[in-house]
Amino acid sequence: MKKLAVAAILMAGMGLLAGCQDEPEDKMEDAADSVSDAMENMGDAAEETGDAIEQKAQEAQ
Repeated sequence: MKKLAVAAILMAGMGLLAGCQDEPEDKMEDAADSVSDAMENMGDAAEETGDAIEQKAQEAQ
């Protein structure tokens, strides 16, 4: 049981170390990419919403 607990703690520690190895610049670049993707998705959603509104307006006429 103690070996299992030690192994679990060791595995968790190694996972935390792996996460800390990213350079701050890499994290910033990843964040910038995520923001860029989010903005693109918002633009697509706005365009689709505009198309849907236009379609509903045409159907109402």
